[in-house]
Amino acid sequence: MTNPVTPNIGLNKIDRTSPSTTYFDLDKYIDQNADAVDQFAGEASEAIGALEKRLDTEERREVVLQPGLQIVNAERSAPFKLSGIKGRTLVNLLGRDGGCESVNRWSAAYQTSVMLDTGMKEGGSSSLKVSATGTASFEHYIDHEGIPVKVDAHYILVGMAKPSNNKSKAYMRIYGLDSNNEPNNIYAASNTVEDTASFKPVVLKFKPTAVIKVVARLQLKDSLGNEIYIQDGQSGNFDSIRIYEISATEYTALDSMTPEQIAAKYPYVDSVQPVRNPYVIRYGENLAPTLFEGIRESSTKVLSEYSAIVKATGSTVVEYRSKLISAIPNTIYTLQAKITRNGVEKYDGVYVDVLGYDETGLYVLDTPGTVNTTGKDTFATPANIKTMEVRIVAPLDAAVGDYVIEDITLNVGNALEIHKPREDSILALQMDLYADPVTGEHADEVFEKEGQYFKLAKWKKVVLDGVQSYTITVNRLGYKVVGITWNFPTAIKDSVIATKHNGSQLEKLRAGDIDSASDQVILDITATVITISNTDSGWGVNYTPTVDEIKAYFMGWKMYDGGADASSTYNGTGLKAWVNLKQHKEGNSSNYTTTLPTVTAEGWAPYQIIYQLATPTVEPIVSEGMLTFIEGDNQIEVGTGIVLREGVKPVDAGDGTYWINGRTSPSYPLSKRPSRIQSVYKNNLPDNGWIAHPVDVGYEYVFGLVQARLGSGLFDPSANYSVTYLMLDKSPIALFTGSYAANEKAMLQELTDTVQQNATAVSVLMNKKVDNDAPGWITPTLLNGATSVDTTRFGTVAYRKLSTGKIQFRGLVQVTSSGADIFKLPSGFRPESYLKFPAANGGTYGEIVVLNTGEVRADVGGTGAKWYSLANITFLAEQ
Repeated sequence: MTNPVTPNIGLNKIDRTSPSTTYFDLDKYIDQNADAVDQFAGEASEAIGALEKRLDTEERREVVLQPGLQIVNAERSAPFKLSGIKGRTLVNLLGRDGGCESVNRWSAAYQTSVMLDTGMKEGGSSSLKVSATGTASFEHYIDHEGIPVKVDAHYILVGMAKPSNNKSKAYMRIYGLDSNNEPNNIYAASNTVEDTASFKPVVLKFKPTAVIKVVARLQLKDSLGNEIYIQDGQSGNFDSIRIYEISATEYTALDSMTPEQIAAKYPYVDSVQPVRNPYVIRYGENLAPTLFEGIRESSTKVLSEYSAIVKATGSTVVEYRSKLISAIPNTIYTLQAKITRNGVEKYDGVYVDVLGYDETGLYVLDTPGTVNTTGKDTFATPANIKTMEVRIVAPLDAAVGDYVIEDITLNVGNALEIHKPREDSILALQMDLYADPVTGEHADEVFEKEGQYFKLAKWKKVVLDGVQSYTITVNRLGYKVVGITWNFPTAIKDSVIATKHNGSQLEKLRAGDIDSASDQVILDITATVITISNTDSGWGVNYTPTVDEIKAYFMGWKMYDGGADASSTYNGTGLKAWVNLKQHKEGNSSNYTTTLPTVTAEGWAPYQIIYQLATPTVEPIVSEGMLTFIEGDNQIEVGTGIVLREGVKPVDAGDGTYWINGRTSPSYPLSKRPSRIQSVYKNNLPDNGWIAHPVDVGYEYVFGLVQARLGSGLFDPSANYSVTYLMLDKSPIALFTGSYAANEKAMLQELTDTVQQNATAVSVLMNKKVDNDAPGWITPTLLNGATSVDTTRFGTVAYRKLSTGKIQFRGLVQVTSSGADIFKLPSGFRPESYLKFPAANGGTYGEIVVLNTGEVRADVGGTGAKWYSLANITFLAEQ
């Protein structure tokens, strides 16, 4: 008979109903019970101790988020607390030439041609196509003009190459030039690319020993690897070429890295780029976008975010294609959906599947989709995948009729998940983070304090835009020495990184050195010296320019003898004239003037100086969002170049659809060239009706790689629209280091801190609102006959800086001519690049243009009165 026990810890009880219970068993009723009580007490003590630890001791898990896409597994759902981001600077010694947007400064060898190929590119708007034009026994290549290097320094050359056909191979070389500009061969050679489907990285490292310049060579081989006797017509494309000086440690580490890993670590940048506008996105546990975020056929009726009715007609039709989803190579994903017909689940008709694409847009993955009894499809992504899309397909053999598609779910891993709406989280920061470009030392740093992000700034950028103080200190043979002073923080002597208008780096001399050639720079504590060639400036050998003529050069104008052609120099007699230097170097000298220019030349990229501060400063950062982890696998993207909620003016294409970033004139493009439109907002709330489109060839008004379209009848003319997007121009990517709460104590402490910080933030915002509502307007000096009109209703033309770091305009201005400056913004009130804003003009349209050099001007549209309202103009002050 079973002995009775207590229900919770199993103590033995005497069975008083049994006649056999005639004695008291000491072992059974004393010792065993005592052991059971002791065991229970020990377990309870351990559990209580563990609970006390969870409630009394804060425990966090450290996490490092790497550049690019990755999977991060979190123990629990919790916010990410940023502990730091460090700056990084890449200096491309090829300047902007490596972008392959121009053939200038590239020369072709015998029986070789070079041209811009806009139809085949890895980045930007074109690549360089190198073609063999004969079969003589010569190598076929193009060379860049030599760039200065340092003996025994360490360098890496990286580029992207793609042979045009299977008869060709593509690779790169480096060779050196001595002090007489004669070849002194290094002849390091890169790996060879044979893949004709897409661009692949070619890399090589080199360490100069007896040369002062090196030349980058883009070269072809035949299918057998021969460098000579190449067949006529063989060709290859090259793009995104960069040469960086790196440290000895990095140089050694290259031997253990693949070309793909090297290309990722050393991405292409134009000229000098810091870590710019870093971001981290945690994509939703469900990666599938809503059915509103994609292209739908008219036979598909969307019922809600994740449900639709699809009509099968007996023809194969792709009923729905989602917006693109970032995909991780060599990773397991699971797709699932509920599909019914006449109220019964049915998986042998209409189905949901996934297509994947590589970086060139070619599809590399075509999954079977939900064509089984469970509506589930688990698949692995290939190594070359970049993005993927979810589709709803009505195949040819599907029974004709209506199908209901519900609860589309795409998640990482192979486990079935309960359907949830997609909810991404993002942390985005608007700032530049610099560091020593070779050693990585003295890096700018981001830190968080009381819920606000700050930058410990150790570097400063100065744009030489004509507003600085200039003096001619020396007139040398072939070049001039120009002294420059500015009212910025004190520099650490000799810490300068300087670039000229084409993005190439100026040679750095030390304070006290004597200049010896053009394109050199010397940085002292509060001033700098730059040497400028007479060929660039147009100043004659014996001519000393005035201060205003120096300013004109730094605004992009070359001086010349007006009685000769624009390639001449001015030597002090005759007619003075100025030509747009950038356009002149590209072969177009039509943009000239005989009046001393006072505005920045069209398309001009100013000289820039970056230097290390003698005393670091702490600066607040504009930020958006909060990153949170979900329990389990998180798909996370870390990158740079995000632009937050930029105001836009959608344009009617004439058929009832509206477009962002061009399509018709006026186009109102985004301020930066976009590579990806992340989100569109209507009155600061997400507007999921917009569909991202690659830029269509043939539309001259588009800008960058992508546009956004809103279907007919969905545009609200009374709403304010803005967009968050990624810039096409690349910058180095930094690690995000931080932690998340691993137990209850940490989560409670974080919750308490957040409540306190939010309460403080609300109080501060209220106070700042009072400040913003109060008069704080700056009234500028109006130029070129511009006047404030109707000041009673519109206020005097003025601007101010808000607490958010944005600049706000007001007033109604009357202008006298198109393109004339209205006023000029000082440093600290300027955007990072040119901005255009629509402005009312007597019933027609016009544009107000704000240049990154501070000029504010009106581009007149239509005819009649030229009055412009400035009231809707706001932008972020970035320099």
